[in-house]
Amino acid sequence: MSRSGVSERIRFLRARVAAIEAGGQAPPRAPVPAPDADRFDALLGAGRAGLSEIFPARAPDAPAAAAFAVAMALRARAARRDGALVFIIEDLGAQEFGLPYGRGLAQAGLDLSRFALIRTRRPRETLWAMEEALKSPACAAVVAETFLDARLYDLSASRRLLLAARRGGALGLVASLASPQARLSSAAELRVEVAAAAPGVAGARRSPPLSPAAPFRWRLRFAKARAGRWGEIDPAEWREIAFDPQQAVFRHAFPERFPSQACDRPAAAPPSRRRA
Repeated sequence: MSRSGVSERIRFLRARVAAIEAGGQAPPRAPVPAPDADRFDALLGAGRAGLSEIFPARAPDAPAAAAFAVAMALRARAARRDGALVFIIEDLGAQEFGLPYGRGLAQAGLDLSRFALIRTRRPRETLWAMEEALKSPACAAVVAETFLDARLYDLSASRRLLLAARRGGALGLVASLASPQARLSSAAELRVEVAAAAPGVAGARRSPPLSPAAPFRWRLRFAKARAGRWGEIDPAEWREIAFDPQQAVFRHAFPERFPSQACDRPAAAPPSRRRA
């Protein structure tokens, strides 16, 4: 629930009901974007140079958080057709979760000739490589998958990354593989906490997929957003976001969900027998 007392889901449903009443016909079968979809699309990297942080909600959600960072990078690159995508990964992260799958990136619309993969040994090298890549005007987005160390990634280091991103015109994405409870003081403009969206009925507890290229749908909350840039953002509200790789846009995922079975209804009565 937002601070105004009305959740985004309620605003979305009100807008859909108003559109149905105005048109006098049934809603289309295709998902309809939420009224504030443009605002969220701008939040998630549409043609904006800056620095964002992606944190997993739980330790098993680290692959989903990295996949979400890649989706943000693809969205940022779509705004700059000639821009390159740079992915930086540490050796320990590559051993734990593997490398990005090139064929999957190509199916998501990425030109692999404009993709660079950089392997580093430790977080210090990762931050240095990310800063150097962000300075290049040829980069549209730089993703750094790293085990963040608060002694290295502090306010000063993050500000250098932010200034480098603004100078080069790229979107910098720090995808943390560290503990989700980590609390850092940084100059990042956006911090997102990501959880893998389990398939099936809402509320079902299932293990998230471990493949970094598997999820195109996530549960997330905006833990931090620079005040005054995107309007009212409730940091306590969890949203379901989907990424369309064909159009390279983010949208709300909840219109696609099917209603769950009613738990407060009795079982269907047996059919009555006809008398002879």
